[in-house]
Amino acid sequence: MPNTQRAVRSGGKQTRLTLLRAADEVFLEHGERASVAQICERAQTFPNQVTYYFGSKEQLFVEVACAAVLRAGRHAEEAADDAGTLGAYAGTLVRTLLGPELARVQLFTTAMLLASRRTDLREHTGDTLRLLHERGEVALHRTLARIGWQPRTPVEVEAKAFWSAVFGVAVQMSATTPDIGYSLTDSVAVVFAHLAIPDNLLDFPLTPEPAPRPIQKHLSEKGSR
Repeated sequence: MPNTQRAVRSGGKQTRLTLLRAADEVFLEHGERASVAQICERAQTFPNQVTYYFGSKEQLFVEVACAAVLRAGRHAEEAADDAGTLGAYAGTLVRTLLGPELARVQLFTTAMLLASRRTDLREHTGDTLRLLHERGEVALHRTLARIGWQPRTPVEVEAKAFWSAVFGVAVQMSATTPDIGYSLTDSVAVVFAHLAIPDNLLDFPLTPEPAPRPIQKHLSEKGSR
C-alpha cells in the first residue's frame, strides 16, 4: 500500500508539472484568454484535472504568470552580468525585460489586475512581488558596491521603483499600438528617469566583483585526517 500511495503522489506531481509547462506555453501564445481545452490539449490531460490541481483557470494563470516574471527577472540579471558600465547594466536589464522577456512581464501585470478583483489570488502575486523586490535589492546592493555610489533613497525603495516603472511601461505597451506607445529606447529612458541615476554615473565602469575566498579547513579538521 505505501508503494502504491507514493506512485499515486508521484503521478499527481508529474501531471501538475505537465499542466504548468503546457499552460506556460499556451498563455504566452494566447494570453489569459487561452482556454482550459487548449491547455489540456497541449498537456494531453483532461479539463477536470485543471480544477483538481489548481482550482480554476485563473488560479493556474496566476501561478504560471508569477513563475514567468521570476524567470524573466533571472534572465535579465544573467544578460546584464557582463555589462562594463552602470548605464550598460541598467540598460540591459530594461531592454531584456521589455524586449525578449516582455510577454512574461505582461503575463504578470495581467495577473496583478486579476488579483485586484479577486482576493483569493493576491497571496501569490504579493509573494512574487516581495521576492522580485528582495532580489532586486540584492542585485542593486551588489552593483552599487562596484562603483561606490550611495543613492539618495534607500536601496529597497530603488528596487521597488525599478519594478514599478517596468510594470507601468509593460502595461502601456500592451494597451497601445506601436505608433502610440513607447519604443524600447523610450522605455529605457522612462525607467532610468524613475531610478534617478545621475548622468555622470552612467558611464562609470563597474569594477569586477571580488572572487569568493576559498574555504579554509579548520586545523583540527585537517589533523583528524
